[in-house]
Amino acid sequence: MNLSTNSNINKAEAIIRFDGVTKQYESDPAVLKDVSFEIERGKFYTLLGPSGCGKTTILRLIAGFTAPTKGSIYFNGQMINHIPANKRQVNTVFQDYALFPHLNVFENIAFGLRIKKMKQAEIKEKVQEALRFVNLSGYENREITEMSGGQRQRVAIARAIVNRPEIILLDEPLSALDLKLRTEMQVELRELQRRLGITFIFVTHDQEEALAMSDEIFVLSEGRIQQSGTPMDIYDEPINRFVADFIGESNIVDGRMKADYVVEFAGKSFECVDKGLQPNEPIDIVIRPEDLEITRPEDGKMQVRVETQLFRGVHFEIQCADEAGNKWLVHSTRKAEVGETIGLTFDPEAIHVMRFNETEEEFDRRLESYS
Repeated sequence: MNLSTNSNINKAEAIIRFDGVTKQYESDPAVLKDVSFEIERGKFYTLLGPSGCGKTTILRLIAGFTAPTKGSIYFNGQMINHIPANKRQVNTVFQDYALFPHLNVFENIAFGLRIKKMKQAEIKEKVQEALRFVNLSGYENREITEMSGGQRQRVAIARAIVNRPEIILLDEPLSALDLKLRTEMQVELRELQRRLGITFIFVTHDQEEALAMSDEIFVLSEGRIQQSGTPMDIYDEPINRFVADFIGESNIVDGRMKADYVVEFAGKSFECVDKGLQPNEPIDIVIRPEDLEITRPEDGKMQVRVETQLFRGVHFEIQCADEAGNKWLVHSTRKAEVGETIGLTFDPEAIHVMRFNETEEEFDRRLESYS
């Protein structure tokens, strides 16, 4: 069995495509609402969003555990709406790992191969190679009850990859781990995906986890994809208030587009890099806390009063308020004093303009026009 990357794979090929997919259970509100997207082969994707947004439903639709109410799902160009789960080249790693406690590590990984009635010698070879890939060689005879949380997760992944699926689905598999182990497993999962060259689709509600691991992120809310793109694209250019607030910490204030490259908020006009909006169009303004620099009051683009300050190890977290009543969160290595007035300055590129009700296609076209 060769678990290395297949160099003949076309990385740009769409392995999964959703076309207008809606999922509704009986008379309940729809869990997914007219969702369309493509998953390219060989990448690490993350479905990110709060509980109930539809991300696990997407995983279940891909796996074949449920069927869409409307729309079509395609796998390698073939519609798979009614193809049963056991006929799909997909394996799932569940949140609780779903390991068999009465079987040892070897038998847990070999379970699917035995169902296929493979010969014992071939099973042994495949299991041992899968164990090498997840750094568990020598653990074949270990009981599942004797394994740590991180080791159990590796067993679950080994069981998933031993069948050589084209897609591995991971439903919040790190949520039960402590912070240190969770961080270590993020690195291991990402490196494993790179070595295998298999498409990973990872579900989480942890935005830091999504930013650290993904090639691309789909941000979901209320059954719809709000925005998709690389972690840097989504963090630097959120499409709306929900995405800006959900991905990282943000300062979001009401503003107005005065003219091309000029925006107004907090009672003042500032230079920005946006254009093509209507004169005096109402907008949302986003400035990330790390993009605000503390200065002397007279040197700042605006003046604020420090309300609270917390030391976070690598920076101070400073909560401020301006004269217009806007709250500003600042991340700075420079200490301030509660009650003092400080200046804040920022680059034009730090101002992110969000139009109301702008579609992702319109948003992308607008950003492309800037370059």
